[in-house]
Amino acid sequence: MLKIVLIGDGAVGKTSIAKRYLGKEFEHEYIMTIGVDFFKKESKIDIPEVGEITFIWHIWDLSGQPHWRHVRPAFYRGSRGALLVFDVANRESYNDAINWAREFVKNAGNYPLVLVGNKIDLREVVPDCIITAEGKELAKQLSEEFEIDVPYIETSALENINIDQAFNLLAELIFKKLMIDLKKDKDKPREE
Repeated sequence: MLKIVLIGDGAVGKTSIAKRYLGKEFEHEYIMTIGVDFFKKESKIDIPEVGEITFIWHIWDLSGQPHWRHVRPAFYRGSRGALLVFDVANRESYNDAINWAREFVKNAGNYPLVLVGNKIDLREVVPDCIITAEGKELAKQLSEEFEIDVPYIETSALENINIDQAFNLLAELIFKKLMIDLKKDKDKPREE
């Protein structure tokens, strides 16, 4: 069982990503998340070099509105990873991603992050969207700041593009971190 959080500015598509992952249809009406929403899903994910593993996700979808900032720290407790989402058609959400990452690491710890550029379907209709190279550059910046591998993936909740892949990528990173942590614990000298 793994608790993860979906983080990022309001209206970037976090709830839509979670609902798509749960197999629900896309909802065109925007309804602001009040504080936090919870989702649960069991999924089998093929981890390279290990095989298929069953994950029971406890997905916490954190509200991105600034007025929830003071209560969010408690919601991070126990998280083992995060999907950090920005809207490719909203440069402010892209610029705010670094602060979201810092908030996550401060409150949850240095656990795996996947940077998600959502709403790629809008590139066809909105000028000056964040391009793939910018997303990769931000992921590189996050990787260097937190000394962890932060991959970048682009999604569209509307068109159901790369939603499962984003969660699978996070699952692989969490599993690798768990294995590294277990090995460190095993290799620690025992006190008698």
